[in-house]
Amino acid sequence: MRRVFIQILAVPLLAVPLLCALPLHAQRERDPLTPQEADQVADLRDQPNQRIKLFEKFIQQRIDAIKAIGPDPQEMDLKAELRAKYQEFTQLSDELQDNLDTFDDAHADMRKALKDLVAAAAKWPPILKEAAPDRTYDFSRETALDSAQSTNEQVKQLYESQVKYFKIHKHESGTNGTGPS
Repeated sequence: MRRVFIQILAVPLLAVPLLCALPLHAQRERDPLTPQEADQVADLRDQPNQRIKLFEKFIQQRIDAIKAIGPDPQEMDLKAELRAKYQEFTQLSDELQDNLDTFDDAHADMRKALKDLVAAAAKWPPILKEAAPDRTYDFSRETALDSAQSTNEQVKQLYESQVKYFKIHKHESGTNGTGPS
């Protein structure tokens, strides 16, 4: 009797880890960059202004794709595509913020790229707000919007901080810092 009880108990215990692993696999995010884009970013690891401009370009491509789909897609395929573009935007925006933090910690002079990025990042939140509410992509849209607003605020603050820093530390002006890996 005891042996039967142990066998009955063992089956669910063995199944639990397998069932827990399934959502983890599905939750893994795919890289928002194509292999070519990832190579371009990697090639510029020690060039902050060019790397920031490249991220800005990739983010703008996702914004353009979101605008091309339109504010009220009716087809499920377009809704899924819109959700995917929102997710890519969020990942790229977060990656840009990580790069900005890393370059800033290394005292890299990013003023040139930041000046353009301030203007570009200010345009992202209104575009992301345009989509009509839909449960297919609402969470992704809200997440992208939060990321856009966060990036916009960070870029403005960082630009002002850099202007002040390099006014005091003129000898470091134009340096690339150590950069992200």
